[in-house]
Amino acid sequence: MPLIVMVVVGVLMGAALDSGFFGAVVGGVVGWLLHRSRSQQQEIKQLQDALTQWREVALAAVTRRDTAPEAEAPSAEGEAMSDTGRPPSPLVTSAVHPSTAAPTPAHPPASATVPASTLTPAGPAAASAAAAVEISAVAARSPASGDPLATAPVPAPDPDPDPDPVPVPVPVPVPVAPSAPVPTPLPPARPAAPRSPDLFDQVRAWLVGGNTIAKAGIGILFIGLAFLAKYASDQSLLPVELRLAGIGAVALALLGLGWRLRQARPAFGQALQGGAVAVLYLTLFVAFRFYGVLAAGPVFGLMVMVAGLAAALAVRQDARSLAVIGALGGFATPLLVSSGSGNVLGLFSYYLVLDLGIAAVAWFRNWRLLNAVGFFFTFSVATAWGVLKYDPAQYAMAQSFLIAYFLLFTAVLLMPVRRLSAAPARSDAWINGGLLFGVPTLSFVLQHGLMRDTAYGTALSALVMAAFYVVLATRLRKSAALKGLFDATLAIATVFISLVIPFALDADSTGGAWALEGAGLLWLGFRQQRRLPRLFGYALMLIAGFTLMMAREWHGAPATVFNGWAFNALLLAVAALAGGYFVHRGTSTDPSLKDEASAEGLLIGWGLLWALGAAAVQIELFTTERQSVTAWLAALSALTLGLTTGALRLRWRHLGLPLMALAPALLLLALGSVVLLDNPAQQGGWWAWPLALALQVWVLRRLSPDWPARARHAVHAFGPCVLAVLGAQGGGDLTRHWGDAHTAWPWLGTLAVPALLLLLLPRAATAARWPVKAEPRAYLISAGLVLATSLLLWTLLANWFSSGNARPLPHVPLLNPLDLGVAAALYAVWMWLRHPAARARLAGAAPAPMALMAGIAFFWINAMLLRAFHHWADIPYRWASWTDSLAVQTGVTLLWSVTALALMWWSARRVRRTPWMVGAALLAAVVAKLLLVDLSGSGTVTRIVSFIGVGVLMLVIAYVAPLPSTANESKREAS
Repeated sequence: MPLIVMVVVGVLMGAALDSGFFGAVVGGVVGWLLHRSRSQQQEIKQLQDALTQWREVALAAVTRRDTAPEAEAPSAEGEAMSDTGRPPSPLVTSAVHPSTAAPTPAHPPASATVPASTLTPAGPAAASAAAAVEISAVAARSPASGDPLATAPVPAPDPDPDPDPVPVPVPVPVPVAPSAPVPTPLPPARPAAPRSPDLFDQVRAWLVGGNTIAKAGIGILFIGLAFLAKYASDQSLLPVELRLAGIGAVALALLGLGWRLRQARPAFGQALQGGAVAVLYLTLFVAFRFYGVLAAGPVFGLMVMVAGLAAALAVRQDARSLAVIGALGGFATPLLVSSGSGNVLGLFSYYLVLDLGIAAVAWFRNWRLLNAVGFFFTFSVATAWGVLKYDPAQYAMAQSFLIAYFLLFTAVLLMPVRRLSAAPARSDAWINGGLLFGVPTLSFVLQHGLMRDTAYGTALSALVMAAFYVVLATRLRKSAALKGLFDATLAIATVFISLVIPFALDADSTGGAWALEGAGLLWLGFRQQRRLPRLFGYALMLIAGFTLMMAREWHGAPATVFNGWAFNALLLAVAALAGGYFVHRGTSTDPSLKDEASAEGLLIGWGLLWALGAAAVQIELFTTERQSVTAWLAALSALTLGLTTGALRLRWRHLGLPLMALAPALLLLALGSVVLLDNPAQQGGWWAWPLALALQVWVLRRLSPDWPARARHAVHAFGPCVLAVLGAQGGGDLTRHWGDAHTAWPWLGTLAVPALLLLLLPRAATAARWPVKAEPRAYLISAGLVLATSLLLWTLLANWFSSGNARPLPHVPLLNPLDLGVAAALYAVWMWLRHPAARARLAGAAPAPMALMAGIAFFWINAMLLRAFHHWADIPYRWASWTDSLAVQTGVTLLWSVTALALMWWSARRVRRTPWMVGAALLAAVVAKLLLVDLSGSGTVTRIVSFIGVGVLMLVIAYVAPLPSTANESKREAS
């Protein structure tokens, strides 16, 4: 039956794509090939399962043989029988090793005997023990290659022309010590369930099995009679009544002959009866449709009688071929004698009668081939008529027949249920998968064609079919033997419920509704411990997201703030999070569902993705660029509130894990605020930032203890960084109004909060308070390093770009606001570097941090000199003016020389060679500058002062700061 569905679908798709006969043929062939490929895959899977089971049984037998104590050979023939009085069956042995399925030798080898510890009392357990004994015996005859699965074939004994009746010897129990271990007998291997033949196998068996010549002959005779009737009608050779009576008489004669031969030649007799039934169908159909000899009522009654007769004959003789021949003849009749008159009512009434006859047979026999013939002809002809000839004026008739066919074939599917009570165990082999899935599929396709011009017609049809299958599933749920059919009908109902949504709503609403349905299916699947509803739920979640993405392409961007797309995106987010919670609850309570635990994280991520996506679309469409920071803060705050509340109320730890990204997101928004706004309090930031920071503190307090250690450390470290960025922006905007934009006041404002934070973090009082107490290294080391680096970078930028102008205050070197701010920044960094924790963290990089501090301090001293020239000598504060000014060059030269003198003198007093070498290098740079730069102005007073001053300083250095010896430095380090 699945073959029919796939071939019909292939024919329809091929015809739609190619618009011709060739496309239909190709589509049908492709459908058949797909079905055969699927069947072969199932067969391979069954073979693999059987092979795996065989290997497990054989390996277990070998293991038992190796671990069991050796037994002695039987000593007397009278001890050859077991406790059960029966020899062990060779069934298991032949199942494990087919090559050994030969008659058992009269005297088996000693290795085939059974230890006493393996014997069990008579009964079912004894049978299991016997099976285990014979498996061990076969495994014991394996070659010495070491492969426990390779067994040598056991030769069959030579036939004895006059054998004596010797009982089959069996292993004899051997007494062993009571302390010997008692291994548990192996259970008998479970035979693989026989594969029910598919439709292709049944058709092939029917065509080539039995009396094939008789079947072919009756088919040719049927076609010939049909052509004879048509020829006689065209040539007007005989009266219509006589022609029809003659054909009917031939049919009755064939029927009588077949009935007489039903016992002597059953195959031949059944073929004759089937042909006769087909001819009777032909006669009645022609009499009604083409000649009007019989009215509709009598013809209908006679056809019912013929259908009942065929069904009775087939059931009475258990003759599937008779039923199939009769059905084929009946369905082919209108196709062979068609004149194109378009009498659709008569055609579908006739097919309904035939299908009723098939249903009558199905009441007694589950003949899949017969059911497939009726289903194929009925829905193929109905589909062809609907595509080519349907007129909306024929809606009532078409709808009535479609409902009748749907109900009839559904009843045919369920008729074998009445015979399941006699079945010893549950089996789903009786379920006709083609009818189960083909009937609703093709019925809904045809129904859609009938209702496509009616508003909400297809949606209502899907709803009705969903209700039908829900009611059917409710009835089937009462029987444990119908569990497979219950699952299938529930799945079909789920599909139709899902189809209601896209046909009733637009793409926006479809996505949200499907997501909610998916969450409901996940809840139901975990509650009932059924995998199929859960798989449908996962699929709907995914499809809902893609539907919403396509909705943007189909309908464009929303035009209002409160729009359907955003609402359904939020519905999808909520449904995904709810689904994640159902997965979390189900997998935590049922260890067998641990393989689905990964779906929890995927659903949480899917829901957050759509929540953030909806926020991004709304912010992009309905806010300005300057309002985007506040809008994102509000969105993140709402999301944080929901996730935190859910994690705490539901005790759902995994729901709080995504909030580890909140602190980095706040840092990005703070940097965005620096770019887009003058002050973080602008555009609603005055309420958005406090709300977001308060929620971040709440998250740290309640959720962070359950986070991984590294993530918790990083999130805590982000907090001071966010505060530093916000404080720097707010302080800079505050002091910017104290003077011009290019003065020192804005630089001084950006420094205050970061420097204050770096000074507070190393304090013992700060470390004793939460949140620093929770993660002290995150604040002192990680955040402190970021703040210290930022302050050093600020020092370089402020000294380079700011001239130190602090009007209305006068400029005093080292006492002006800018230099005081630089001194405060360097002091804060120096205090942080002195902390034991910071020194321990940077021990591997020593003395680089202090060297970096010294270099930045030297840069600051040079900037102080340049700002003094700018304010007192009116030299512009830019590079070109510095290089062109002889006074600046002389001052720089003398400053470098004094710095070198001080450094070398200090190094000599402290016996440190490395700082002394740095001073010497600086002094060498001074000399190079004198020769390469200052020499060009030797005729000026400033150049004279430069050379004389440097020369005197070098002499002083040579006298008071000689190079410390290596031995003295070693003594100092040792002391």
